[in-house]
Amino acid sequence: MDLNLKDKVVLITGSTGGIGRAITKAFYKEGAKLALTSTRKEKVDKLIEELGNPPEDKVRGYVLDITNEEEVKRVTDQVVKDFGTLYSLVSNAGNNGDYQEIKDSTKENYDKVFSINVYGVLYSMKYAIPYMLENKKGSVVVLGSEGSYVGSPGMGAYVASKHAVAALVKTLATEVGGSGIHANYIAPSAVDTDMMRRIEKNTFGDSKTPEEAERFFAEASYDKRYAKPEEVANAALYLASEVSAHMMGWGLRLDGGKHIL
Repeated sequence: MDLNLKDKVVLITGSTGGIGRAITKAFYKEGAKLALTSTRKEKVDKLIEELGNPPEDKVRGYVLDITNEEEVKRVTDQVVKDFGTLYSLVSNAGNNGDYQEIKDSTKENYDKVFSINVYGVLYSMKYAIPYMLENKKGSVVVLGSEGSYVGSPGMGAYVASKHAVAALVKTLATEVGGSGIHANYIAPSAVDTDMMRRIEKNTFGDSKTPEEAERFFAEASYDKRYAKPEEVANAALYLASEVSAHMMGWGLRLDGGKHIL
C-alpha cells in the first residue's frame, strides 16, 4: 500500500532512541523528508550516517532541548525554513522517570518527567500546528503508552504524564480535525528498547535477569513478548499518513491483546 508519504516533510522529536531510530528508518524508507531532533549533535549525526548520509534536502538533524519552549519554536521555524513546509509531527521524545511509589514521590521526579513527556509534546504541537493550518492538511502522531490508560506501581509520574498526553491529543483533534489535520497517539505496552531495560532495572534492581523481567512484564500479553520498535514505527507510518485521515483523537494500542477483556 502506498501511504503517500514520499517527499512529505516529517519532524521527528527524540529520533535517536530505540523507538525514534525505528520510526526514522521507517519514514525514510517511505521516501519522506526528515527533520530529526536529538539532545546531542553527535547522536543525530550518527543516525544520519546510518541512513547513508543522504543530502540535506532529504534529511537534516537539529539539536533540541524539548523542555525549552523557545528552542522548540526556533527549531520548528528553522525546519520550515529549511524544507519549505511541514506535513507531520511525530512527537516521540520521552522519559520514564524514577521508580517511586506515591508515598515516596518527589516533585523533582514529576517535574523531570512532565517537562519532557507533557510540556515537550505541548510545545511541539503548539509550534507545528500553525504551519499545518496554513497548508490545510497534516498529521500529528504522539508516543503515548499503555500508561495512557492504566496505572502501574512505582511509575506514577510516567503514567500520569501519558494520561496527560492522551488528553492533549484528544483536545487537539477537536480543535483541528475540521481543518484537514488528524491527530492520534500510539499506546504500546512494553517495547524492546533501552528505556524498557531502565524500567526493568528500576523495578527489580538485580533480582531478575532480563529474560525473567520480560516474562514478568509480558505475561499478560497473548504472545508473551515485548512489542518491537519496528511495530511501533509501522503504527506511526499509518497514523501519519492520509490513509488514517478519518481517525482522530484515538490511541492505537499495541499490547499483545492484554487489555481485550
